[in-house]
Amino acid sequence: MTAEIYYFSGTGNSLVVARDIAEKINGKLISIPAVMDKESIKTDADVLGFVTPTYYMRMPRIVERFIGKLTNLESKYIFTIVTVGGIAGGILDRLSEAISLRGGSLAAGFVVRMPANYIHAADTPPLFLQKNMFGKWEKKADKIADYVLNRMSGRMEKFNPLMTLLFSKSIEKQYLRGESNPGIDKNFWTDDKCKGCGICVTVCPVSNIEMVKDRPVWQHHCEKCLTCIQWCPKEAIQYKDVTLKRKRYHHPDVKLSDMLKRDSM
Repeated sequence: MTAEIYYFSGTGNSLVVARDIAEKINGKLISIPAVMDKESIKTDADVLGFVTPTYYMRMPRIVERFIGKLTNLESKYIFTIVTVGGIAGGILDRLSEAISLRGGSLAAGFVVRMPANYIHAADTPPLFLQKNMFGKWEKKADKIADYVLNRMSGRMEKFNPLMTLLFSKSIEKQYLRGESNPGIDKNFWTDDKCKGCGICVTVCPVSNIEMVKDRPVWQHHCEKCLTCIQWCPKEAIQYKDVTLKRKRYHHPDVKLSDMLKRDSM
């Protein structure tokens, strides 16, 4: 069996999940941004895994574009893992539909809770809750790997149905208001702590930032992954005024160098 695990990650949550699963099923780990320059993406792997965060109960736009480039999916075993800090909503249904449009079939979908990292909306959860989530993932990873290695199918996980019932309409309204619009980066700015190091430029997965007079300038094709905010070593990047006193977050097992490794096939 040959396997490839494609992932998109802003703060490392989805990277850790993808990396762990790749190790357990002996799969090749591939960053989605690394292959986005291709007109079409063809793979000879028997098993494909897609690991993605959940944005407003949807997949990030880059993941949607990536799936739209995939070919020869008809005979492959395909599974997906979505990481979520709040509500997954119908993201697995959306992923299944997108894969189906490319001729494939989603065999299984899993939901993994990770610390919420949408710093513009809320602060990072306390460390004891983070550790609890990481511990639960370590236990679940083995079960998912076993499911995939045995080519089982039919499992589509539901997550937090009560929260979905209570808040899905509100989140949908945020999405329809354009909260993940590519031009949303007009709300980013840098305070006096910015030293012009350029890390935000190199870590951005879609090359949306340029340095002008030693300050970052956003180019309005943002994924709103908030990678720039969360990885700024001086915590100098802000979103409006809501992030000024909030803690930054990235997964403790992920280093900046890991985020910059975007090896292609």
